[in-house]
Amino acid sequence: MSIPRIWLNGALVPADEARIAPTDRGLLLADGLFETLLARAGRIIRLDRHLMRLLEGAAVMQIKPPYESRTLRAAARETLEANGLATNDRASLRMTLTRGPAGRGLALPQDPTPTLMISAAAAPAPPAGLSVMVSSVSKLATSPASPLKTLNYTDNVMARMEADAAGADEALMRSADGGIACATIGNVFVVKNGSVTTPPDDGSIRAGITRNDILALARDADLSVSEADISMETLKAADEVFLTNSLWGICPVTTVDGTALPAGPITKKLAQALEEAWASDVV
Repeated sequence: MSIPRIWLNGALVPADEARIAPTDRGLLLADGLFETLLARAGRIIRLDRHLMRLLEGAAVMQIKPPYESRTLRAAARETLEANGLATNDRASLRMTLTRGPAGRGLALPQDPTPTLMISAAAAPAPPAGLSVMVSSVSKLATSPASPLKTLNYTDNVMARMEADAAGADEALMRSADGGIACATIGNVFVVKNGSVTTPPDDGSIRAGITRNDILALARDADLSVSEADISMETLKAADEVFLTNSLWGICPVTTVDGTALPAGPITKKLAQALEEAWASDVV
């Protein structure tokens, strides 16, 4: 089996030879950002949107990316090809940007040298359905990091630990008022009487790229769409629930806290619309 290759700071290197400084702030302080992307037969879905989000997040965190977007576009494709994934039906890419190595403590380095790494792997088909549980972990809108795709996933990991302990596939994280904010690895939607609702982009969630696709597609389909708080009562009364992220697209929720839920017609309709939109890249 061939050794995977990593694009690291401008060069493709075997993964077992890739070296990141032990003083890198991404490792020590989670001081960085990342993007996860899906490639279908070599075509990277929503690449420009992911790059834009990465660069916008870097601007907020005052990390100057060491490469321009056009270089990162080429690097992503080179990484796919170097790993023999350019013809795979599904492959995943991860771009990771950190502030780079620095001295001890929180003080920012005077002359930073950010780290940029891209890795690739084969991606399985999305699950046919997911069992979810409601976690005790909350997302806080007061944190400036909440809407950014930072390396700090401690809350998400702890919520996933609760899901694992409960025998569920995924966890739903709470909002500050005790409602539902998001899943650990994506956004959440509920459907009731044909109306589609997802929590608002109020700072407590990461408003995903696929989430935005679904909102646009639902409106194009003349569905009633709202960005509003989802209470526990709303979740329990939902006709359909589904999750979205950039690797799965849409994944139906088939069990909530042990209660079975069908993968309904709205979920299926939007999943098909998303598949077509990604195939033609029109959203």
